[in-house]
Amino acid sequence: MKPTKIIALLSLLGCIACGGGNGGGGNSGMGIPSTNYELSEASTGTYYAVLRPVNFYSNGFIPYGSASFTVLEDQLQVSASLDDDQPVTHRQSLHLGTRCPTLDDDTNGDGFVDYNEAMDVVGPILMPLDDNLNSQLAGVEVYPRGRSMTYNRVASLSQINSDLWKADENPSDEYVKLPNGKRIGFENRVVLVHGTSAQRNFPTSLGTFGSEPAHLSLPVVCGVLKKIN
Repeated sequence: MKPTKIIALLSLLGCIACGGGNGGGGNSGMGIPSTNYELSEASTGTYYAVLRPVNFYSNGFIPYGSASFTVLEDQLQVSASLDDDQPVTHRQSLHLGTRCPTLDDDTNGDGFVDYNEAMDVVGPILMPLDDNLNSQLAGVEVYPRGRSMTYNRVASLSQINSDLWKADENPSDEYVKLPNGKRIGFENRVVLVHGTSAQRNFPTSLGTFGSEPAHLSLPVVCGVLKKIN
């Protein structure tokens, strides 16, 4: 094959790999990552996940919880709970991925699935489950605390979508935007909750969120949302 044809072929393959037809519609942010996530759009009903342990004995017990996302017209109600939890802040988020991490994802072999290892599995954050669901950034520092953590917030789907169509001002962070016109969906999306007791001595190999203490970054429970009605 002639060199010019090889160059043309490589260019064509590069365009396909970039996902040029992903419906970005002018979104100048990061958009959807190169991994091919199936994106559905939310419809009326309830999406539910059992939150099962990621690190089973991170504090001497096995925590469980649940999360539900209920859609009624433009209203979204999000509820989450966690039993046997600790009196610490629990960062929790809705992620673009489709499965939860397991000990098989402990790539450094230290016996724990740390923040970085979990994020490699669950993918970027679509929605932080914080004090303001209408925006990725507003309310991001306010998360629920244990014990017997309960969380309930109501938001507007139209406001959520409008926020997710904005340009991504920091493509290198853990948040992701949606292509313009592509509305958020909850089927097969992942809910991940972090934070356990500071009393446990964790290995120094644990990856954390920024400079956050290891016990706050540690993934505790995780679940995949499924529509139940």
